[in-house]
This record gives sequence, structure tokens and C-alpha cells, in this order.
Amino acid sequence: MILSHLRKLLLTLPVLGAAGALAGFGAYSAFTATTTNSGNSFATGTVAIGQHAGSTTLYSGSNKSPSDSTVACVRVTYTGSLASNVKLYVSNGITNGSKFTLKIERGSGLTSPDNTMNCTGFTSSSTAFNSTLDQLGTTYGTGLDGKAGGGSWAQNDSVDYRFTISVNDDATPNAHTAVLGTGTHTFTWEADSV
Repeated sequence: MILSHLRKLLLTLPVLGAAGALAGFGAYSAFTATTTNSGNSFATGTVAIGQHAGSTTLYSGSNKSPSDSTVACVRVTYTGSLASNVKLYVSNGITNGSKFTLKIERGSGLTSPDNTMNCTGFTSSSTAFNSTLDQLGTTYGTGLDGKAGGGSWAQNDSVDYRFTISVNDDATPNAHTAVLGTGTHTFTWEADSV
């Protein structure tokens, strides 16, 4: 008989434990509290670069001799919110690049930048490039630093640039019996966030 009571007691204990657990769960669910973190948002910054209003072709010319050069200026402004590095490169092919010298100076002071690409007021602070046109980089990685020393650009930074292109002297007999030109080429200013 003791064994029978012990067996019943042992069988009853798991049933009581399960009932207690259910009762405890029911009691726990009756008490709750919450807290929130509202107003969450996440957004990108911007990378944006442009030239002065009315900017257009920097230079074009025909019937030029070695004593001739053409000068043009442009103001480039960074308007993005993220600090960026700016590079200048030529983004499509150049013909006869070794026959022409291009000088690109960084500076400031343009007083009336417009569609004439005039250089009124320009003051040079450094020379970014002074070589034959075919030596100018053709990708962002090989391009010229927008600021001396590759400094990063912050929002509303601007730099004025003066471009001077000229024909190289060439005393080779009969080397200029036909027109030599640079071909149409495009300069690209690219800003990449730091």
C-alpha cells in the first residue's frame, strides 16, 4: 500500500508541475510594460559638383600657329554635403595630343564668370598641369587633383581654373602641309566622397 501511494504521488508531481507552470505563465502575461525608440530615420549625404552659370566650351580655334594660344577660365563649385575629392580628366580621345601644350592653373578671383569663359580677375595659386595634351589623365584615378595637394572639398568650396592651350613649335620640314587638330575632347570634373 505504501508503494501504491508513493507511485500515485510520483505520478501526480509532474501533473502539478505542469499546472503550476501554466498558472505562472498566465500570471506573467497579465503584467506587461513597453518602451519605444521612435522617430528613427537614416539617409545618405550628397555628392554634387557644377560649373559657373553659363559655362560652355573652354576653347576652340582654327588656323593657329606656334605663337598662338587661347586662354579660358572656369569656376568649379562643390555643393554636396559629404566631403569629397575632386579630380579633372579628359574623358574622350585626343588626336595629335603631343602637338599641343596645355597649361591648367588653379586659382581664385574670377569677377565675372560667364559664357565667354573670360579670365577677368583670375589670380593663379598653383599649376595643376603643364605638358602636352596627350599626357593629361583619362580616368578619375589618373586625373588632376582639384585642389593643390589633393585636399578634400567641403560644401560650397570653389576653385577657379585657367586653361591655356597652344601649338607646339615643330621645325620638321613639311610637317604642317595638312591641318593638325586636337579632335573634339571633353573635360570631366568628378567628385568622389572621401
